[in-house]
Amino acid sequence: MTGTIQQNRKGLPDTLTKKKLKIKKHEVAAYRKHDKMLALAWKDKRNVVMPSTWHNNSMQNMRRKLKNNVEEQFRKPVVICDYNKHMGGVDVSDQYISSYSLIRKSKKWWRKMFFCLLEVAVVNSFILSNLSAVANQKPKLSHKKYRLELMKALVGDVCNREGKKRGRPSTSDQEERLNNKPHFIYTNEKSNSKDCAVCSNRKVKGGRRETVFYCKTCSSKPGLHPGECFEKYHTLKKYK
Repeated sequence: MTGTIQQNRKGLPDTLTKKKLKIKKHEVAAYRKHDKMLALAWKDKRNVVMPSTWHNNSMQNMRRKLKNNVEEQFRKPVVICDYNKHMGGVDVSDQYISSYSLIRKSKKWWRKMFFCLLEVAVVNSFILSNLSAVANQKPKLSHKKYRLELMKALVGDVCNREGKKRGRPSTSDQEERLNNKPHFIYTNEKSNSKDCAVCSNRKVKGGRRETVFYCKTCSSKPGLHPGECFEKYHTLKKYK
């Protein structure tokens, strides 16, 4: 029997727990109980803890390519190599899901179930997409690139046009303010007040200035006090 386990499982040696296990990259910590059960921890990108009733702590030489075609040589436990070679489809699916997981903690069980099923559907579609690519003699996509393409396909050209714009005013906003055309001031019929676009400053204590007047001509309908504030907004590039 071979498989991966979490580091908080009951029965694991105390030194293999998540809080106490401190090993460097490609180092191994292994324990055996009654000559039957092996508990082995190995670190690559993260800690991997595995039990086995068949293996020992033997290692084998491995190679892999890193960025810029640099080749790395390292030693890897045989138990992990055998697991990766013979693991089933469920384990492969769990690996894909854990890479870009959408699942978050929630008190509502149905919400976690929904995202879990959504993750499974995405992974299944990724596998089917690559099978189709091979059948049609097309290049396969990486898991990350497939998810990006999937998101673009689902979102399409949809965007939130009603959302509140943040950041600096656009050049079109400046052109609208300073177009030398008549601008008309109105009172909000619902008596709802707005921050004055010129003299209000929420970053300063007591700097908030509200008004029920606004410019009806400008598309953003900015709140403005009649008189000086209204004049500055429509005549100056930097009105604050």
